[in-house]
Amino acid sequence: MGRISISETIEAPVETVFAYVDDHKNTTKYMQGLTKWKPAGDVTHGKGAKFETSMKAGPSSLPSVVNITTWTENKAIAWRAVEGFKHSGKWAFKSAGESSTDVTFEMEYEFGGGIAGRMLGRATESMVRSNLQRSVKTLKQQTERLGRRTAAKSSAKSTAKSAAKPAAKKSTAKASAAKKSTAKKSAAKSAAKPAAKKSTAKRSSGTGGGSGSRAKR
Repeated sequence: MGRISISETIEAPVETVFAYVDDHKNTTKYMQGLTKWKPAGDVTHGKGAKFETSMKAGPSSLPSVVNITTWTENKAIAWRAVEGFKHSGKWAFKSAGESSTDVTFEMEYEFGGGIAGRMLGRATESMVRSNLQRSVKTLKQQTERLGRRTAAKSSAKSTAKSAAKPAAKKSTAKASAAKKSTAKKSAAKSAAKPAAKKSTAKRSSGTGGGSGSRAKR
């Protein structure tokens, strides 16, 4: 039985890396030599999900059906073949900081017994190992690129929010100033009304006095 273990540090948050691996639609994008990873039922992720798979090993294709045996969010995803090519695999994830993840990929496989199995194993083992090493490197590239895009979007949103706050304050200040101006105008009008009444009353009083004087003469 062959066994491979590969570790890599990925400069992306563990949530980003785990979610990318957990999405079955991404599997053939980074797994070199894997030509098929298709849900075999309605469940597409998590413990108990099944997938039909096929892996190229030299001139041969190695089909199998795998069952997800371990699924712990942001920590581990593991599977075991229940049909076809005998193998098991596991992705282990460990946060190495706010934006960094230590990833380990492990795989055990067996090409079958007898002379034919041993011959196939010797012929393809180095190729399988090389494919898996490149798979981890490809995963690193893809998730780091995704992590940068996510960080850029988050930064843009934060900048937009920060820019919106002064604008909101200015708008509030303008509204407050407008209210004060309206209040002053209203107060001025209210103050002007009694003055206008007094002036009218004075003119009326003056007119009446003049008539009385002319009557006496």
